[in-house]
Amino acid sequence: MQEYIIQIIKHLENKGYKKLNPNSNNVYGRTVENTVYVIVVGSCRGLTVEKLKGFNNKVIFDIANNTAMKVELLNILITPDGMFDDIVMDIVENVENVWLFSEDYGKLYVFENQPDDFDGLYYLIDKNTNIEKKKNRVHIRKLFGVVTPILVLANIVIYILSSLTMNPYGTSSVVRALADNLDAVFNHHQYYRIFTAMFVHFSITHIVSNMTILIALGARIENLVGRLKMLFAYVFTGMVASAASLISCYMGHTYRYAGGASGAICGLMGVMIILAILNRGRVSDISLWNLLVLSALTIVNGYVSEGIDNVAHIAGLIAGIMVGIVIGVRNQKVVNRRKM
Repeated sequence: MQEYIIQIIKHLENKGYKKLNPNSNNVYGRTVENTVYVIVVGSCRGLTVEKLKGFNNKVIFDIANNTAMKVELLNILITPDGMFDDIVMDIVENVENVWLFSEDYGKLYVFENQPDDFDGLYYLIDKNTNIEKKKNRVHIRKLFGVVTPILVLANIVIYILSSLTMNPYGTSSVVRALADNLDAVFNHHQYYRIFTAMFVHFSITHIVSNMTILIALGARIENLVGRLKMLFAYVFTGMVASAASLISCYMGHTYRYAGGASGAICGLMGVMIILAILNRGRVSDISLWNLLVLSALTIVNGYVSEGIDNVAHIAGLIAGIMVGIVIGVRNQKVVNRRKM
């Protein structure tokens, strides 16, 4: 965090800002004609609306006592990531001069009730503030995530192994060992299959289609809710989908082996739908309407195509919606960014 604060202050100094008071940490200002522009740079940790308003009022009062110029003030607050808790959101909603800077992604967030720009600083800070040695890594992480590539790689490795162990009769020892199978789970108590089945795919088309959607959704969810929450959502919804598939098989929709990441992917769709609803109909660069259409097409395709366990899709989607609601309740709001 301190590294980002140092870089932001450096940008301010390059633009002509100077420290206003040696005893006031991270309060900088510059005079343009009849206006004094003031920037307060600090952390959100331990901060409240009352503390921030009180500090801002004191800064403005001190300047007003020494000059007759107009005072414009902006707070730039550093946050751990882009999923803001209730305290941070309370500050954003009740203090009208706040920008948030995520140290996890090196990104500036500007909410709708906040100024779009301030003394021409938005572009300068958002585009140029980054730890030099982390620039490429942060950019790649924003595009592809961290957990998402690991999940994609795991799926690909399992598929390659299953292809290499395919016998002349078209069955694989990897599939037989890891995929959902009613007898193996209920009679031989191989409950681990509820987890491993989400990594098993049966054709190149099957894995390519699933991994394409996973790459498209995974990094976006990581950027919004964090890596651990995204991983939990994937694994939990995938296991719910696997369990639902087994129950469906037990009730008469029989199959020999079942698997695939589609249940977990439908779960991620469910999470995205809730996040989009909380974010006024859009999350990242995907609209709520697009998510609903994609989910509907996935479900419809499951009904009209052979060999697809649509119960897993529906169960994963419902589980994802539940996870999305939990994440939304805990964090109150998803980032509502006017500038991306």
